[in-house]
Amino acid sequence: MEQFGLITEASGDTATVSLQKHSACEKCGRCGILSGAGKQDVVIEASNPIQAQKGQRVLLESDDRRVLFVSFMLYMVPLGGLIAGIFLWLAFSDFLGFRDNQELYAVGTGFAIMAVIFLFIRSWDKRAKGNPYYRPIIVEVIENYEAGTDCDPPDQR
Repeated sequence: MEQFGLITEASGDTATVSLQKHSACEKCGRCGILSGAGKQDVVIEASNPIQAQKGQRVLLESDDRRVLFVSFMLYMVPLGGLIAGIFLWLAFSDFLGFRDNQELYAVGTGFAIMAVIFLFIRSWDKRAKGNPYYRPIIVEVIENYEAGTDCDPPDQR
C-alpha cells in the first residue's frame, strides 16, 4: 500500500510523517470529518532508509499483508470474541443453572470477552509500536509536487 506524506521531523533512520488523507477517505466520517474535528492529517513514525529531510514530500510503502494482519487484529478478533462469548454463554447457561434472561447474560459475556481481548490488543500494540517490522518505509522523495492535486503527485516513477 502506498501513501504520500510530508516529513515533519527526521532523526537517524526514522521520520515523523504527516500523511495526507486519501480521496477515498474524505466522505467516510470515521475520523470526525463530519463534525469538523478530523481535518488534520494523520501523523505516523516511518522508517527512513533514504535519509529524507524535514519538509520533503515522500512516498511511503507498507506491506499489504502487515496492514491486513493489523486490521484483522483490531476489528475481526474482538468481533469474534463477542460472538464466541454469546454462543458460549448460550451453550453453557443450562449447565450452570441460569434459565432467565439468557440473551442478556449472553450479550454481557460477549462484551466482557471482547473487553479482555481489547486489553490484550492494547498491550500488543504498545510492543508493536516500537517494532520496525510494522512501520511503513519511506521509499522515495517526491519532487515537483503540486499542492492541491489530491493525494497523487505527478508520475515520476
